[in-house]
Amino acid sequence: MNQDPKTSSPKQKSYDKIAMWLLNLECNFKCPYCFFDDSQRSLKTRAGDWVRSKVPAINPYKTHFIMPEQIGQFFDDTGKKWWLVISGGEPFVYPRFVEIVKRLSRKHLVTIGTNLGLPIDKFLAEVSPENIWSFYVSMHLAERERQGLTVDDLLEKVKRLRDAGFRVEINYVMYPPDIKRFPAIFEQFNYPKAYGEEERKIFHEHIPSEVDRVASFESLSFMDVPCTAGKDLIRIRPDGSITRCPHDNEILGNMFDNKINLHEKVQKCQVPYCKCTLAIKEGCVDFGKRK
Repeated sequence: MNQDPKTSSPKQKSYDKIAMWLLNLECNFKCPYCFFDDSQRSLKTRAGDWVRSKVPAINPYKTHFIMPEQIGQFFDDTGKKWWLVISGGEPFVYPRFVEIVKRLSRKHLVTIGTNLGLPIDKFLAEVSPENIWSFYVSMHLAERERQGLTVDDLLEKVKRLRDAGFRVEINYVMYPPDIKRFPAIFEQFNYPKAYGEEERKIFHEHIPSEVDRVASFESLSFMDVPCTAGKDLIRIRPDGSITRCPHDNEILGNMFDNKINLHEKVQKCQVPYCKCTLAIKEGCVDFGKRK
């Protein structure tokens, strides 16, 4: 596809429902501070995509694979327009990922969370920015340098995406620079308390959103506060299971079984701890009623 320079990411979000889709756990990076361990995110366990599709049991982290038309039809059949916030792992290592985004973006809004450590030529050639709300790029500086990837390489990809009309946001990961000391401090590392007062002041001053500032430095709770998660927002796991939100494990279906049972009415939050800034910013829960 030759990108029309007049085509760009939409100026306004327009959607009915939100799906926070943890597509996979596989990743081309091996950041020591990752939520997932090596056995879950390692690419070395891949004997080939075609083998896994035939023998899913060899997948140690339960990532199931879905075809572009199957996932597109799943969301189309709900009769709603979804904002699909796709993350991993690294989505670009997922089989036929570009085709999946291309299919989903026919009728739905898409955001992609990525480290941009892999080629984007196929994506740029085949996907229009028309229904891509944004790229959310995490800049893992130490890991990029470990792999011989430069900052210039990342910025060049960002420029190419922006020149093609895509909205790109960059998240600079604040990882303590003393890599050699990491094994010793890891046991006592408790983000963000491990940062000193001066570091915390710098971060606080450069976080534009009040929601992000509070979520970064405080424990949030909305227990018993009405929340539209489960009705207007869902979380999808790598095995296809659908839950109310990242913190509430209530099962609402499984997209591989083509089943989804959304709440009909708004229900109260049932978890004591919440860091879902996307849900807060999109008005699923009243930020002013935090505890």
